[in-house]
Amino acid sequence: MGNPVQALLSLQEIDRDLFRVNAELKRLPEDQARRQATLDNVKGVLEEKRTALRGNQVRIKELDDMITVQQQRIRKLENESNSNKDVTVVEACRYEIRGLRRQIEETEREQFSMMEDIERGKMEIDKIEERLKLELSNFEQFCQNVETEIADATKRQGDLQGKRAARLGKDVDANTLDLYDRLLAARGGEALARLDGGVCQCCYMQVPPNISVQLARSSKIIQCSSCDRIMYL
Repeated sequence: MGNPVQALLSLQEIDRDLFRVNAELKRLPEDQARRQATLDNVKGVLEEKRTALRGNQVRIKELDDMITVQQQRIRKLENESNSNKDVTVVEACRYEIRGLRRQIEETEREQFSMMEDIERGKMEIDKIEERLKLELSNFEQFCQNVETEIADATKRQGDLQGKRAARLGKDVDANTLDLYDRLLAARGGEALARLDGGVCQCCYMQVPPNISVQLARSSKIIQCSSCDRIMYL
């Protein structure tokens, strides 16, 4: 069996690129999902605004109906007051008429306030619809780009995996390869670290002086005591 560290260095050249491709294949769908969630949120806000607008419109119609009923009641009371000679009845009719007119005024004020809310709501809805239209167009283009990038990354992934399989010989035993793969995942695609001047060139921590001697004289696997990466000279 040859030097396992040298064999891993050969693999690292491929795995560095493979790690980036795998990260890209993970990132692209996540970016797409985040954008979709943002769009869904805008759609939700838009639907809430539309629901509130419809509610206000229904309420205004209800207030219109209330005013109509109150006005009809006033006309009835006026007719009753005009045709009745009893002062008590006349005063009671006039008292009720004054109360109904106050209610109509309050109802009309509420209507006016709600009509202002409706106008503001319509403007907000128009702005959201315009924004959503633009974002949907951008999202459609983004999805097309993502599809293209995923296809390209998938091809590169397959090519790199093929090269990795071809380069993976018998110089690395299963336990060492398992350690290397775990370090690849844990250390962002960099499982090996060069030792230079007694310093690990990945975490920049000083290592004991005898490590350099061991690396020069032996092919055994030695890990950095700080970042755990497999060391080489």
